[in-house]
Amino acid sequence: MLTESGKFLQIDKEKLEKIKFYIQNSKSKNTQRSYSSDWKHFTEWCELNGRDPLPASAGTICLYLSELATTHKYSTIRRRVSSINMAHKFKHHLPPSKEVEVQALLEGIKREIGTRQEPKKALMLQVLPALIDKIDTSTLIGVRDKNILLLGFALASRRSELVSINIEDLEINDLGMDVRVRETKTKNDDFIKGVVYTYNEFCPVKATKEWVKISKITTGPLFRSIDRHGNIKDRLSDKSVALIIKKYIGELGMDANDFAAHSLRSGLSTSAAMMGMTEIAIMKQTGHKTREMVDRYVQAGLRYKNNASSILKNL
Repeated sequence: MLTESGKFLQIDKEKLEKIKFYIQNSKSKNTQRSYSSDWKHFTEWCELNGRDPLPASAGTICLYLSELATTHKYSTIRRRVSSINMAHKFKHHLPPSKEVEVQALLEGIKREIGTRQEPKKALMLQVLPALIDKIDTSTLIGVRDKNILLLGFALASRRSELVSINIEDLEINDLGMDVRVRETKTKNDDFIKGVVYTYNEFCPVKATKEWVKISKITTGPLFRSIDRHGNIKDRLSDKSVALIIKKYIGELGMDANDFAAHSLRSGLSTSAAMMGMTEIAIMKQTGHKTREMVDRYVQAGLRYKNNASSILKNL
């Protein structure tokens, strides 16, 4: 019986480990890192101010948020609240944001500092040729960077999706290439995106084939870091995508601070809308489940089409 009990205990431990694993992976890696960073900031503040972080009182949360309001954007404050709530939920405490004082404070901060974020500019289709022309494709880094920009644009990828691609996720066919995206913002389910042959120097499929050939990568991460000696190392970090974009944007004489990794995603979406692509077609490529965000891209793309101010042409 003791042996049997031991077996049952082992099974229970294995099940608990699986449960723990699935719970931990209910959010993307980026979201998990944000939660961890936010919670660390809050607990350090509590230690400095002699406050209990868990469970945190409404007074503690209000003091913390009022200090944040002097230096942080409202979007960051909301994210911090979400992270604190999540930590409380995991310990079976009520989320502090449910307290009426915290809700009132958040509303006041929202009114005072506003919710508007300055969005990064979209990397539009017409800018892409000049950007690619700045890349020295005689180097290993240049071939990789060209592939990152063209494939990232074609896939309308989030940076985490782009760097998570493995060689095994690619399937080239007569029409183009299927790419299995393993990590998304909302869930870790696989998602297939198609990329078509364009048969020109800006073809993302051709750029991918060239990078795979010259890098000699046969398995694992598609995009990897490269040291100054030309040695191919580990999987490229998602932050590197933004740095690559900013590098070539700067060489074009444009303000690199206006662009980020998301510029590839918004660039494809906005450019496609300008060229008459439907919302459904854009959503199939971006992976958006609702039209709210896609509508913003469409409106931006159609801003100068059928615009009432065009009547001035008749003067």
